[in-house]
Parts: sequence; C-alpha cells; structure tokens
Amino acid sequence: MKLHDMLGKWGRFVYRARIVIVALWIILFVLGASVFGKLPAILSGGGWEITGATSTIANEKLASGFEGRSASSLTLVLRDAQHKAGTAAYNDKLRQVVERLKTEEGVTDVFSILDASDSVRGGLIGDDPYVSTAIVDMNIEFDYLINQINEYQDRVAEQAKSLGVEAYLVGTAAFQGENSAQSQEGLAKAEMIVFPLIIVILLLVFRSFVAMLTPLLVTIASVIVAMGVIYAAATQTELSVFVTNAAMMLGLGVGIDYSLFIVSRFKQELERDNTAGALAKTLATAGHTVLFSAITVIAALSALFVVPMPVIRAIAFGGIAVVFIAGLASLSLLPAVLGMLGARINKGRIPFLNRPRQAGTVSGWRRWTNAIMRRPALFLIVTLGALFVAAIPAVGMKLYSPDIRMLPAETGVRQGFTVLEKSFGVGSTSPLTIVLDQAEGSWAAPEALKRLAALQAELEKHDHVLKVTSFASMFQGMTPEAASQLLQANDGAALPGDVKWMISRYLSGDGHKAIVEVEMDQYGSSDAAREVAKQFHDKLLPSFDLPAGTTYSIGGETMSGMDTSNAIKDSLLPALGVMLILIFVILVLTFRSILLPLKAIVMNLFSVAATFGILVFVFANGHGSELFGVESNGYIIHFVPVLLLALLFGLSTDYEVFLVSRIKEEYDRTGKNEESIAEGMEKTGPLITGAGVLMFAVFAGFAFSGVLPIQMLGFGMAIAIAIDATVIRLLLVPVAMKLLGRSNWWFPGRKTAAYAGNGYDAVAPVIRVSAAQSADGVGTDGPGSGARSLVVNPVKSSTDVPPR
Repeated sequence: MKLHDMLGKWGRFVYRARIVIVALWIILFVLGASVFGKLPAILSGGGWEITGATSTIANEKLASGFEGRSASSLTLVLRDAQHKAGTAAYNDKLRQVVERLKTEEGVTDVFSILDASDSVRGGLIGDDPYVSTAIVDMNIEFDYLINQINEYQDRVAEQAKSLGVEAYLVGTAAFQGENSAQSQEGLAKAEMIVFPLIIVILLLVFRSFVAMLTPLLVTIASVIVAMGVIYAAATQTELSVFVTNAAMMLGLGVGIDYSLFIVSRFKQELERDNTAGALAKTLATAGHTVLFSAITVIAALSALFVVPMPVIRAIAFGGIAVVFIAGLASLSLLPAVLGMLGARINKGRIPFLNRPRQAGTVSGWRRWTNAIMRRPALFLIVTLGALFVAAIPAVGMKLYSPDIRMLPAETGVRQGFTVLEKSFGVGSTSPLTIVLDQAEGSWAAPEALKRLAALQAELEKHDHVLKVTSFASMFQGMTPEAASQLLQANDGAALPGDVKWMISRYLSGDGHKAIVEVEMDQYGSSDAAREVAKQFHDKLLPSFDLPAGTTYSIGGETMSGMDTSNAIKDSLLPALGVMLILIFVILVLTFRSILLPLKAIVMNLFSVAATFGILVFVFANGHGSELFGVESNGYIIHFVPVLLLALLFGLSTDYEVFLVSRIKEEYDRTGKNEESIAEGMEKTGPLITGAGVLMFAVFAGFAFSGVLPIQMLGFGMAIAIAIDATVIRLLLVPVAMKLLGRSNWWFPGRKTAAYAGNGYDAVAPVIRVSAAQSADGVGTDGPGSGARSLVVNPVKSSTDVPPR
C-alpha cells in the first residue's frame, strides 16, 4: 500500500477517534505544563568542554587539590570611587561586604587585602588604586550555584550601594548563571515579540479567527509537550540552558509551518467534500509533506551528534524532540481538532480580507512563473550570482568561544569584568593556566623548583605576555634550596599565613601538581592569544626540560575556545556529509527522482553560504549590529554556524518538499512539465510566502532576545528563510526545473508517460454516479450528500499511464 493511501486511512481513523485523540493530547499538555516552569532550574550553563581535550583535562585537575580553585569559586570585585584600596574607609566598607558574604550558603572563606601582607596585597590591587579583588572559596555544587548566583549578586550589589561603593561577583559560575538568567529573560522577550506577529500574520493568511487560533493553539500545545520531554531528559543527563531557546524557536517555526500546510489544504478540500473526506485527502497530500519534512529536519539535526560537544548535542536533542512532537501533533491533534470543527474552521471571517478572485483571471503567481520560465538561464545566472556576492563575507568568518562580551553591558557580571579589565588589564579575566603534573616527584623539591622558575622566565619572553605567576613567584630572591626548605619544613609552618594560602592556590596539597598562570595583553578569544597558547602547547612545553615523568595540560578560556573550535571544524565535514546523504535519500524517496534531490542540495548550499555571509557582515563586521544591541568583535560564536547548517538544511527542505510535491502532483496528473510548474507555483506560492513570513517573524523575534548565541541563530535563520521562501523557491526552483525539463522526473526503472498525441486530454473526465454514502462519510461530495465521485481515466495503453 502506498504511503499516500496509508495517510488517507489514518485521516479517516483520526476523524472517527477525534475526541479520544484530543483528550490524550490534553493529558500530555497538562503533564508538560506541570514541569515547564521547573525546567530552567535543572539545565546547565556548561557543555562547552571537549572530552579528552587538554583544556578539559586541565580544568578537571584545577577543580580539586588547590585552594580557591574549585569549579564554584568566585572573585569579589570592589570599587570605591572616593577612597583608595587599603585606606581605613575603604577597608571598613570591604570588611562589611566580606562579613555578610561569608554568611551566604556555600561560602567557606574570603581572602582579601584585609588578610594579606604587603608581599601579597599588591596582587589584589590593580592599576586603579580604588579597586581590589578578593577570592571567594566555595564548597557548593557548581550546577546548584549557577541557579543561585544571581541572588547572591543582587544582595552583594544592594549592600554595596548602601555603602556607596560598587561590588560584583565574577567567575565561571557567575558568567554561566547570568547566561542562564539572560536565556530565560530572552525567551520571555522573544515570546512577547513573536506571538502578536504570529496572530496578525495568521489572520492575514487564513482571513478568519478560528482558522488563526487553531494552528496557534496546536503549536503551543506541541511545544509545551516537547518541553516536558526535554525536562524528562534533563533529569537524567546534562542539558544546556540554550536548549529551551533553540527548542522554542524551532518549535514555533515548524509547528506553525506544518499547521499552515494542513489547515490550508483542509480548507481547500472542504470546498468539495465533507469533513471526513477532506481530512483524509488533506493527510494524504499535505500530511505526506509534513511527514517527510519532519523526517528531514530530524535527520539534519541528527547529524549534529557527530560533533563531540555537549552543548551542541543538547540543542540537537531539543530540536529533534520539538520537531518530532510538532510533526506528531500536526498529524494527529490538528486533524482531530479540524474533524471536530469541520466547516466551522471558517468562522469569524474578516470581510475586507475575503475578496474572491474573478473567474477566468490569471493569477499573479502564474504570470510570474511563466515570465521567468521564458528566460530561465538568465534568471538562474543572475540569482546565483547575487547569492555568491552575499556569501563573500563568509570567506573571512572567524570563530570564537563565548566570553564575557556576549552578556549585555548592564548586567552585574559584565560590569564586574569591565572593572577588572580596566584595573588589571583585558587578559586578567582569561589567563592561560598551565597544569604541570608529576606522578611521583614533588614540585617543592629544589631541582623541581629550579626548573619551574626557569620555565616561568622562558614564558615571560613571549610577545603579548604581561605576567607569569606560579608558587615560585612567592620566593623571589631566594635560592631553590632555601625555598624548598621553607615549603617542606613542618608543612610550611614557617611561612606567613597569607603567603601559605596563596601558595596553596598554585601548588597542590600533595605537591604533585603545580599551576603556572600566564596573563596576556589580549582578550582570551583573540587571534594573538590563541597563537601564544598554540606556541606554548605545541613547541615550548614539549621541548622544555621539565622533571622526568611530568605531564602538562593547558586550561583557561583561550585553550578551551581553541579545543572547541577545532572539534567543530574537524566534525563539520563529517556532519555535513551525514546530513547530505540522509537528506538526499529522504528526498529521493519523497520525489522518486534523482535530479530533484541533487538540485535541492546544491541550492541549499548556495542559500546557506549567503546566510553565513550576511551573518558575518552584520554580527562580526558590525554593519547594523547596533539594531540588536550587540557589540561586534569580528567573530562569530563557534557553535552557531554548525547549528545553522543543520537547521537551515532541514527547514529549507521543508519548502522544497511542499512546493515540488505539489508540482509532482500536477505532473503525475497531466505529464506536462512546464504547466505543472506554473500550476504548483500558483497553488503553493501564497502559502509558501505566508509560511515564510511566519517563520521569518518567529526567528526575527529571537534575534532581538538579548542572548547573543540565540540572536545569531535567530537572525541567521530569519535571513535564510527570507532567501529560501523568495529567491530559492520563487526563482531558482522554477527556472531550474524548466531547464531540466522531463529529466526532473527521471528515476531508474520508472517508465515515462507518453502524453503527447495520445488522443486524450491530460485531465481525466469526472463521471458522477449515485452511491450510498459510506459510514464515515469519506469520499462523498459534501455533508449529507449521497453522491460519490468516480474518476475514469480512458487510457489506451500502459504508456498512457502517468508515472507514479
């Protein structure tokens, strides 16, 4: 049995079971809604690390064995514009902030200039004498802290304001906690922008209130149910905070899109059949398109699991979940609701939007299609040339890992980092952290100390390096033997308390691990910082005379960014290959053609390249980035292009399937290639435009969300949809199919139809006979009608049969 027939039977079943299906979905919606509010609290701000990478190894070693370096540790930044750090007035205010901070859950100690002697205090005060830092040691779970850190931040800021100073908490946990908060706020902001736009556009497309509300409510239900699925997964494994934004954005886009296809076809079929018959025909046609579209998007997103990065895999999972649920809702819940509504789907018509076209007039879509098909080569060359020009900026695309600059300037964490940068330098917030590990020996031994000091001196010679710090820095002017004796005598009992505490930040308790921090005059994500890190990792450290058996790993923002960028680059081609193969196979099965899937893939590549070019032009090069409140820095966040690639290939294929399926439907009926293209464009052009406007509105809304990665994704997808729904579908597809002619439909083993000169009109005549209406009403002319349509094809031979 053909899939179209199976979907038609499914439509008849949905009609009969419509009440039960709606009831089941209501239960699922309630379950999803009950956990939706709990979802942000169990999502992680992490997921950027690459398993086995040097930065991951270094960060794991840093998280244990060193004082003040747990994953949850924070830095307190305090600025008093009236008093210099160290003065009595400054110290009194700092003491009040520190004492209250120590009462916060999880805070075990705060080391500040109040505890430091002259030899240590200098490292806590920067070039700005009105600013000091303090190290906040924590014994609280990292994932728990990122959900509480904004409350800590607010209490610190409130107290500081009452004292007439500025105080901020900064660090990895603070950064990721703010990311999480911004993600939730951005989602709410995007929803406020998106939903009114969706309502207005749906009204313009459907021209009635009931037809507008139906797809909107079904889409909301599917998104909420998908969020329940994501919640269930998040209780079992780590998922990124960005999964909700990405899933909501994609869920609204495809959900409305699929509903638009189903409802539009249902309204058309309802004009010539009863509710049950219209539903069966709708699912056999538009339902077929939705099914293969959802499969294609899921296949494209599945290719992202090739990328060994948890945040990308989490977003891919969220996307797959929401597309699967949206497709399921479009093929079950929506038809069930339409079955209950029937002709009432047209209730609430807006009179001035319902002006029927005069009979016998040629639509603008047909005139447009016929015009461009008269000069197909010209339009093909000009259009591809324009896309090529748009893609040029993508050649210089540079990627970077998310850093503090992705946060809005008004956030406390961003302000704290800005104060740090101004006082201690831009590199102070993202030093290279080299972890040296001796499995057997101790770094407190004289010879090891001597080599550590030599390494420190060698590192300081490199360009862009401002300062290198290790525990050897605490023993300036002392011989290695004397320093070793102080360290090892009674476990360092002879050392001042503050010096001993600072040493414990750079030397592990067992003495096997030592840390060397390298501060540069560059942002951690800059090209210069990456080059320094590469030189250290690939050349200096492998060739340096370290103690026997020493292993090394480099952590910090710069190395993490390099590892993740390299992992993405290395997996990009495999992911793209998997994606293209899956999409090609799905489109071959959909169209029963070889050339059409190849054409679709080539056009999608042009569309994606142009999208990347425009994304770089705006967000990296800064031409118009101020519209989105974004600070351009010449880079694109590293995981955005690979996500865009998968999403755009999946969604672009959505329109391809919808348009070409309708053209194929006409071609199967008539066997006339050019007329089928014009007819398919006329039937689907308004709907593709409406769907494109809807998706553009959804994605553009997220471009103003205030969360930089989601803004880049939203903007990229909005641009891609605009290109796809206009340049690709309304220009390139028809002219390319015109040039390919009957080769469009070539498929190994398929017989071609010989329509020319067969003596019959391509459109089969319709003979109406009287027949009893079936039990479920399917196949009848209308409600209560007893007439059934019987289509007879008067063919002469097998060659006259349209290809299937």
